[in-house]
Amino acid sequence: MSQLPSFFGTRGHKKFNYQPMYYDERKEEREQRNRQIEKEMGIENDDIYTPRIRKGQMSGLYRRTQRKAERQSNIRLVILIVFLVLVAWLIFFR
Repeated sequence: MSQLPSFFGTRGHKKFNYQPMYYDERKEEREQRNRQIEKEMGIENDDIYTPRIRKGQMSGLYRRTQRKAERQSNIRLVILIVFLVLVAWLIFFR
């Protein structure tokens, strides 16, 4: 098959600006210890980054999303069964 020319032309390739991030646990512990020492010494720095994601916060995410999907699927199934019973009742008993 030959390719027909497109009205809008061909699309260009997509460009992504992905920069991988690496996690160094030793460096994090060292920086946290340095911040703690600076705090104890009275040296304050307002530009300190405090992570909002805590360790273990994402542990139950898969289970929660799985349960939610199962619940939605069950609700759809019940609605479909009720609808089919209603249609069957209208067809056979009227």
